[in-house]
Amino acid sequence: MSGAFQADIRRCYGSSRVNRKFWRLFAVNYGLQALLAYRLGRWLLRHKRLRWWPVLPAAWIVYYLLSRYVRLAFDIRLELSADIGPGLYIGHFGGLRVTDCRIGANCSVSRLVHIAPAADRRRPVIGDRVWIGAHAQIIGAYTIGADATVSAAAVVLRDIPERALCMGNPARIVARDYDNRSLLALKEAV
Repeated sequence: MSGAFQADIRRCYGSSRVNRKFWRLFAVNYGLQALLAYRLGRWLLRHKRLRWWPVLPAAWIVYYLLSRYVRLAFDIRLELSADIGPGLYIGHFGGLRVTDCRIGANCSVSRLVHIAPAADRRRPVIGDRVWIGAHAQIIGAYTIGADATVSAAAVVLRDIPERALCMGNPARIVARDYDNRSLLALKEAV
């Protein structure tokens, strides 16, 4: 298992040790299933060397099947053009689109979130430990600082500084020095 996927498991499960409880969690946690497909695809992109050629065709088929399953069953689209840091937590399924962006470590993303580049292909950059609420949109070359919080239904149209809470359409900063640790610690009951 890659280090990034182990961090994803730790974030969701509390431990990277694989046991029966992990497999139960993995079977019902669509976010982990989506991250497994994404991490496999990114691994395949990095390992195009000649020594891996015997397993690459079969691995690409597995990636394709996993990613299509996640898209059709859960409507989660984690494109390989996105650079997602370790420890991502996907709290809910449905309508999640992440394309050509940079997401830092230990972030949380909810349902119906859309993160994408601007029309000129400049990409958004999201710092570490950022919480993004349901229906939020970050489309364009905006920077979300570390430990920031983007509330539900916020439409980000400018940079958000570190430790800020933003909400609204367009998103406005409503609190500076906002502590989002309690939001990042939330997990679904299994």
